[in-house]
Amino acid sequence: MNRYQFEDLISEYIENELSLSKRKEFETYLEENPDARGLVESIRTNMAQMKTIPKVIVSPDFNDRLLARIQSDHNRLDIPITSQRTIFGFTPVYASLMTGLVIAFVFVSMQLVSPADGGTPSQTQFYAEDSVPSLSNPPLQNVKNRTPDLADADADSSLENNKIKSKKDFSKQMHFVND
Repeated sequence: MNRYQFEDLISEYIENELSLSKRKEFETYLEENPDARGLVESIRTNMAQMKTIPKVIVSPDFNDRLLARIQSDHNRLDIPITSQRTIFGFTPVYASLMTGLVIAFVFVSMQLVSPADGGTPSQTQFYAEDSVPSLSNPPLQNVKNRTPDLADADADSSLENNKIKSKKDFSKQMHFVND
């Protein structure tokens, strides 16, 4: 006999409903396992206490009133409460926040993928814009692969005029390493 079979037969043993062969097998298991005897005794005391509890007497229509109340509670739960309404599993507030986040994500990703001028940037434009001029890395001059248009020509000529006007002589203030 294993423990599960023993536990299944405890109540029948206490109420003296086991056959003679099953009862002997049960008592043999009790002798071999001392903690099983404690389990049988605790169940015996629980059963005795359950028999001493006074019975509760209810009104004759108790079952009918209980069933009516259960059905009314069940019907009340079927009606959705406004706070239970959801959009794809989100409450309206969270759904609007998630929509805003998705729109912002799409907008930012579009700005990152496509350049501001609308064209496809070339590799030389990236290097020309991202490099920092230094003595070991002189700045690249006029690195553009697109054809100049009228607006660029006007902007270039105005920049050259401003450079000529604002050009100052810093040669006396500069000291080179090997000079």
